[in-house]
Amino acid sequence: QKPFKFKNKKRGPTDAPRPTLQPPKVHTMGMGHLPLTVLVTGAVSFIFALAFRLGMAPAIASLAILMLLYGLSALVPSPKSMNGQTAEPAAKTLTTGTRFTILRITITSLLGGLAIIPTTGQPDLMLWAMAALGLLAALLETTDNWLARLTSSVSRFSERLSTMTSSMFSLALALLPWQLGLVGTWVLAAGILGFAESAISAKGTQGEVAPWQMWSRLSMRVLLLAVLAPIVPEALRPLFAGLAVAIALAHVVYALYRRPSASK
Repeated sequence: QKPFKFKNKKRGPTDAPRPTLQPPKVHTMGMGHLPLTVLVTGAVSFIFALAFRLGMAPAIASLAILMLLYGLSALVPSPKSMNGQTAEPAAKTLTTGTRFTILRITITSLLGGLAIIPTTGQPDLMLWAMAALGLLAALLETTDNWLARLTSSVSRFSERLSTMTSSMFSLALALLPWQLGLVGTWVLAAGILGFAESAISAKGTQGEVAPWQMWSRLSMRVLLLAVLAPIVPEALRPLFAGLAVAIALAHVVYALYRRPSASK
C-alpha cells in the first residue's frame, strides 16, 4: 500500500516567505555640508589652541588645510572604480556617514595645522590629546569605509573628499613626529607613500577599499600615533615609525600592481 499523504496543507504564519533584508542607505557628504565643516573645524581648532595656549597660528593653519582639502577634492578626479560604475548623486540629509566624514575632516585639518606650525616644549598632555584625536580619526576612517561597503552609499564628491582626507591624514601623522623632534626626517616617507597610495588605489563600486587594506591602514595610523605617546620608550619610536613606512610601501606596491587590471 502507498503511504498516506496529507493534501491541501495550510501554510502557517511561520511558513510565509520572509522578505530579504536590505542594508539602509547612509547619506554622504554634499556641497551643502561644507559651511558646517568649516564652522566645526574652526571651533575645534581654536578651542584646542586656546586650551594649550598655542596662539592663533595653528588654528588659522588648520583652516588653511581645510581650504586646501576642498580645493584638491574639487580638482582631483575620482579614483578608478573596480568596475567603472559611476557614483550616486550627493545626499542632502545629515546622517551618520556625513557626521563621520565631518569629524574626520576636522581632526585631519587640526593635526595638519599643528604639523605645519609646531610648538616647542609641548607638554605630555598635548601629545596625549593629539594621539587620542588621531586614533579617533583613524577609527572613523575605518568605520567610514565599512559603512560604504555595507550600505552602498556613496557620492562622487564624497568619494573625492574622503580620498583626499585620507591622503592629508597620512601626511599629517608623518609630519607631526618629525616636527616635534621625536624621529628623523625619514618618517616623512610614510606620509608621502600614504598620500600616493590613497590617490592611486583602485576603489570598489561604493568607493570602499578591500577589507585587509582597511585594517592595514588602521595599523599604520596606530603605529605613527604610538610615536606621539609619551609613554612609549625612546628606543621604540623609530621601530614603530619604520613599521609604518614598511606598511605604506607595501600598499603602494600593491596599488601599482592592481592598477592595470583595475583600469580594464
